Amino acid sequence: MDASLQQRQQLNKTMSGKNWLLHTPRFPDNLSWTVLELKNIFDRNNTHCEIIDINHTIYKEFFNTSHWENIDNFGIMNRGKIPLFKITRIVLKELRHITPNDRILINVFSTESRSWCELFCAIIKRFHNNKIFIGGNGVYAPGEGEDTSEWADYLLEYKLVDAAFLNQADETLQDAIACNFNIQGKIYKVTKTFPKLGFLPSELVIDPIEKQRVYDSTYIREDLDHPAMQGGLLDIEWAPKVHFTLGCVKQCTFCDIPVLQPWVMRDVQEVLDEFKHYVTTTGKRYFFLGDSTINGSTSAWMKLLEGMYKLQQEIGPIYWNSQIAVKPANRSSEEQFELMGKTNFHASPGMDHVSDRVLHDMNKKYTWEDVLYWIDMFDKHNVWIRDCLWIVGYPTEQEQDFNEYSKLLKRLQSKNTFVSHIVNVCYINKNSPLLELVDIDWNNPNSWTSKTINNTQQIRLARKEKLDNDFEKLGKLKYKLNDTYKRALR
Repeated sequence: MDASLQQRQQLNKTMSGKNWLLHTPRFPDNLSWTVLELKNIFDRNNTHCEIIDINHTIYKEFFNTSHWENIDNFGIMNRGKIPLFKITRIVLKELRHITPNDRILINVFSTESRSWCELFCAIIKRFHNNKIFIGGNGVYAPGEGEDTSEWADYLLEYKLVDAAFLNQADETLQDAIACNFNIQGKIYKVTKTFPKLGFLPSELVIDPIEKQRVYDSTYIREDLDHPAMQGGLLDIEWAPKVHFTLGCVKQCTFCDIPVLQPWVMRDVQEVLDEFKHYVTTTGKRYFFLGDSTINGSTSAWMKLLEGMYKLQQEIGPIYWNSQIAVKPANRSSEEQFELMGKTNFHASPGMDHVSDRVLHDMNKKYTWEDVLYWIDMFDKHNVWIRDCLWIVGYPTEQEQDFNEYSKLLKRLQSKNTFVSHIVNVCYINKNSPLLELVDIDWNNPNSWTSKTINNTQQIRLARKEKLDNDFEKLGKLKYKLNDTYKRALR
C-alpha cells in the first residue's frame, strides 16, 4: 500500500468529528459542480464528507409560495425580507446530525451568495458553534485578488468563520485535510499549474434525486423551439463541467478575471480523456466548459477542436458549450468555425458592444466588422450561439453609441444561429482602470456616475430594459425577470 495513503488512513482514525459540505441556496435546484469537486477531494483522500443540500430544501419549502420572490432577492444584495424564523428552523433540522466536533465547509458561489452564507454561519455559531471554513469565488469582491478579501477579514474578525480558502482549493483543501483542519485565517495559495480537478466518478455525477428536483423555468428556457436547446441539452446547469483553460489572456477594462486567476491551460489529451471518461461512465453527452477564454491560445484551441473531431468519430456525438473570445477576422481562420460545427460546439461569446468607439475604450482588439464576420461564420457552419453577452452603460457610452445596437437588431432580422442574448449593465470593479472615469460609493456600487458624460444608474437600467425588450420581441432574451434591478445584477 502507498505510504502516503497509509498515513491518510491513520490520520482519519485519529481525526475527531466529521466533515459536512453545506450547499447554500444557489438557484436553480441542482448540486453545484464545485461542491461535487470538493466532495471528490475528500473522497480521494479517504476522508469522510457528506453534502447537506439546503438549496434543495429551500426550493421544496418555498418555491411558488408568497415568500419566493423575497427569498430569490435575498441573494441579490440582501434585498429580500425572508421568513427568518422558518428558515432558521429548516437549517437546524438539516444540521440535526452534526456533532460539536464536526467541521462545516461552505462554498460561496458568488458575491450575491454572501447573504445566505452570513445567515447560516450566524445560525451555526449560535446553536452549534462548529468550526466553519469558507471558500469560492464569492469570497472575493469584484476586483479583489490574491490574499485580499475584505469580506473574509470581516467574517474572521467577528468569528463567524474560522478560516477562508482563497484560490487553489485542490491544494489548500488537501493540505487542510492532512493537518486535521488545524488552520485559521486566510489560506491563500496560487500556482501556475492547472488544478488537479476533474474526472469525477459516476456516483457523484449522476444525481440520485434528479427526478425530485424542483423545476424552475426562470433558469431553463423551455420555450425556445431550437435544436440546441432540446431534451438533455436544455440547460447546462445539469451538465458535467470540464475545464481546458483558467484565467484570461485579454485585458478588458471592465473585467477582473486576470486579477483572480493566472492564465493556465491543460494538456489537450487530458481534456479529451475527461470527456471520454464521462461519456463512458455516465452516458452524458452534453458538457459545459467553465472557461473564460477557451480560445486564448489559437494553436491549442485548434488542437482541441481537431481532437474533439477524432474523439466523436470514435465514441459518437458530444455537445459542448463554452464562452469564447471574439478576435479580429484576420486572426480567425474559417477552419475553426468548420470544426466547431462538426464537433457540436455551442458558443457563448462575449461580443460586448456594437460601437467601435466603446469597443476601443474597453480595450477590445476587434471592431463591429469583426463581430459581423463571426456572426456570419457561425451561421455558415451551423454553430449555435447558445447565449451571447452584450454590455450597456459603459462609462464612456453615449446615447449615439447605444443607438448603434440598431445595427445588431437589423442583422438579427436575417438568418443567424443565435439562441439567446444576455444584456448586462456595466459594473465597476475595485482596482479597475474604470475608477478614473466614475464617481462611486462602494456602499451602493451600482449607482456610480460618469465624470465626463450623463451616465446614471437610471439611464443604464433604461438602456438595458430597452435592449431586453428588443431581444424579447425576437424571442431571444435569455432571462425574463420582472425586476429590472435584479436583471441588471444577474
